[in-house]
Amino acid sequence: MAGKGSAMSMHEVAASFGGLGFGSGRPVIIAGPCSVESEEQILSSAHAVKAAGATALRGGAFKPRTTPGSFQGLGEAGLKLLAEARRQTGLPVVTEVMDAGDLDLVAQYADVLQIGSRNMQNFSLLKQVGWVGKPVMLKRGLSATLAEWLGAVEYIKVGGCSQVILCERGIRTFETYTRNTLDLSIAVAARAQSGCPVIVDPSHAAGRPDLIPALSEAALSAGLDGLMIEVHPRPQEALSDADQQLDFPAFQSVMLRLRLLPVEAIGTVDGCRSEIDRIDDEILALLGRRMLTAKRVGALKQQMGLPTVQPDRERVVLERLSALASPGLGPCEVRAVWEAIMGCARRVQERVV
Repeated sequence: MAGKGSAMSMHEVAASFGGLGFGSGRPVIIAGPCSVESEEQILSSAHAVKAAGATALRGGAFKPRTTPGSFQGLGEAGLKLLAEARRQTGLPVVTEVMDAGDLDLVAQYADVLQIGSRNMQNFSLLKQVGWVGKPVMLKRGLSATLAEWLGAVEYIKVGGCSQVILCERGIRTFETYTRNTLDLSIAVAARAQSGCPVIVDPSHAAGRPDLIPALSEAALSAGLDGLMIEVHPRPQEALSDADQQLDFPAFQSVMLRLRLLPVEAIGTVDGCRSEIDRIDDEILALLGRRMLTAKRVGALKQQMGLPTVQPDRERVVLERLSALASPGLGPCEVRAVWEAIMGCARRVQERVV
């Protein structure tokens, strides 16, 4: 993810990109409202998305709108509110810069500078943002091809910026049911060809909250690096993108579905039990696969004249897994659980005729 030919270690990758956490092994989740509207709105959003497991805060201080009469953002006042939200939560701030004249101002407050889809081929802006010395997130243009998108990356890199994040936010097609059409095929190709981290913005791709969970899951299943999701305390009152923002409970539900919700964020006994039931279902399915594989191993051992029980192999497995123990499951518990699992596997193998 550090780019082709890069010698950056995984630790260096995780510490770069404005502290977003690329390379940590966990998807980067950037969440927050479309626009910064008030102190109460952005601070409550920042605390809510942080509690649900988000790794960065989004929010627009300068907003490119289709019509000039629409809300255009709070400008520097919005940037100051984002900085206060970062101070209170520790979340890095991702916000859009629209004009080269605002670059120095936005860079004072932002950890990552976002270039929106409408500016993807604003080559003068791309070159200048590359000189600022901060990570840049480049959204794909409304109808941009892969070659055009990657060409825009090169303009940013001309200025010396090596930390470019690509964001697929859907492209304009003939379909009207959704706001845009999410193009995962090109997102995957962009990651492979550019060496840059690639995230997906399901909010703009769908334009409707009911599709955000499935699109988010699809993006992470495709191996992409993270998501950017719009979250607002009261979406129906939002001054921009009111139809596509999630409220706090809906965002928490998405994070639960993605298995990214912190355990401490599950606030009820019933909620914890539902999570346990979901995890148990996954464990049972995986154990079934493990036993089928063990049965196949038993058949191969029989063909090769090998004994069913191989203590050296079992010892290696137990030592390896014990070394991977986590705070939730210590070495003693790991050993007890896997001794039981391997006992079941031995019995499965012994039944192989």
